[in-house]
Amino acid sequence: MSLDSADLVVTGATVVSHDGRHQHDIAVRDGRVVAVGEGLAAGAVRTVDASGLLVLPGLVDVHVHLREPGMTEKEDFASGTTAAAAGGVTTVVDMPNTSPPVATAERFAHKLDLVRGKAHVDFGLYGMIDHDNAHEIGPMGDLGAMGFKLFMGQTTGDNRCPDDAAIYRGLEAAAAAGLVVGVHAENDHLLRLFGGRLRAAGRTDPRAHLEGRPAFVEVEAVTRVVTMATEARTRLHVHHLSTAAGLQRVVDLRAQGHRVTVEALVGHLLLDDRAYEEHGNLVKLNPPIRPASDVAALWAGIARGDVDVIATDHAPHTAHEQAETDVWRAPGGFIGVETMLPLLLTAAAEGRLSVEDVVRLCSYAPAQRWSMSGKGQLAPGFDADFVLVDPGARSVLRGASLHSKHPVTPYEGWPLTGSVVATYLRGVPVYEHGQVVGGPTGRQVRPRRVPSGATA
Repeated sequence: MSLDSADLVVTGATVVSHDGRHQHDIAVRDGRVVAVGEGLAAGAVRTVDASGLLVLPGLVDVHVHLREPGMTEKEDFASGTTAAAAGGVTTVVDMPNTSPPVATAERFAHKLDLVRGKAHVDFGLYGMIDHDNAHEIGPMGDLGAMGFKLFMGQTTGDNRCPDDAAIYRGLEAAAAAGLVVGVHAENDHLLRLFGGRLRAAGRTDPRAHLEGRPAFVEVEAVTRVVTMATEARTRLHVHHLSTAAGLQRVVDLRAQGHRVTVEALVGHLLLDDRAYEEHGNLVKLNPPIRPASDVAALWAGIARGDVDVIATDHAPHTAHEQAETDVWRAPGGFIGVETMLPLLLTAAAEGRLSVEDVVRLCSYAPAQRWSMSGKGQLAPGFDADFVLVDPGARSVLRGASLHSKHPVTPYEGWPLTGSVVATYLRGVPVYEHGQVVGGPTGRQVRPRRVPSGATA
C-alpha cells in the first residue's frame, strides 16, 4: 500500500503492544493506522519524532462514572473526558447509576443525546439491569449499549438491587442481546445487616465501612452470579474484585468450566487499609480498600493471568462531600481516570508489572472483552488512538494539575516515574504540551454483538 498520502507518521518510538515492543513507525490515514513498520515517513503530510518515547495504544477504561445526567455538580462528560485525554485514556465506558438510572431505552437515548458532542475521547454507555427491566435490555442494545451493569450491592445512587429472579431474567436478556454483563458482586442483604449492626454500635469511623463488607460477602455474590450466568449463557465480567478469597473463588469456578473475566481497580492495587488513617473517607470505596494481604493477592493474580482487566472506577464527588467525617454519610469513590497510566507506569518502573502488562490489562483485554472494533491495538485497520509516554520522566502527582471538577486525590504528593507526553484520538492530538487541545471530537463506541454462548 502506498503511504504517500499518510496524514501522520510517528517515527523513532518504541511501540509497546500487549505481547511485546518494537522500534517501528506508525502511519495514519483518515483516523486509522494504515501501516506499522520501518521507513514509513516519506511523503507523509505530518511527522512526529517520538525518539526516546514509548507509544502505547490509547487506554480503554471500562469503569467510569461521569455523573451525567443528574449529578453534574460532581463531574460531567466534558470535564471527565478532558481528564481522560490528559491521562492517555482514549475510550471510556460510563456507568448507568446516574439520576435517573439508565434502565430503559428511553433514558438511554436521552443520555446519549445529552452527552453526544461533549466528549473529548470516545465513549461507550452501559445500561442497567434493574428489578423489572429485562424487556428493556434488547432495545438498549439496539441503541448501542456497550453492555449492562448489575448492582448486587448498594452504591452511589442507592438503586434498588434486583432479586435473584430479576437478575436471572436480566442475564437471559443480555445473553440474547449478545452483550456483556458487568457485576458489582456483593450481597446487599448482608451489607445492610452488617452496616446496621455497626451503626447501632455507634461506629461512624472510616474502618466501619471495611468491617461492614467482609470478604465472604463478595465470595457469596461471585458464586451466585457466576452460577446463574453460566446457566443463562451470559458473558459475565466481575467489576472491582477486591479480595484474595473472591479471586480464589473465581479461579475455582473457572477450573469447573465457568467463563468469567475479572477486573482489579488501581485503588485496590495501590492502597491498603492503612490509607483509612491517612485519608479518612476520601478512600471509601464500594467494595472497600482492603488489608495488605488482599492487595498482594491481586498483584499475584495479575502475575498469573487470573486478573484480566485493570480499570479505575473513576467516581467523582464534590470536595465538600469527600470531607465528610461520618462514614455512613460519606459517598463512595474518588477520581482516577487521569492518574491511572502515570501510577501504573510508576508501578512498572518499580518492577510490579511490565508496560506490556499495562497495555494488555488496560487496552487490549478490555477492547477484546467488550468487542470494541478498532480499539486496543496499534495495527493496520485499527483506530489511531495512541499515547506518547516518557518512561523516565519524574514528577510529583498534584491534584491541582488534574482536570476533574473536584481534583481531590489520595495520591497527592506521590512520586511518579513516567508521564503522558501526548494523547491522540484517531490520529489527532487531544492532549499535548501539558494541555488538552481541540474540541470535543469523541464518538460513541458500539460493541460487536456476540451470539449467546459464544466464547468471545
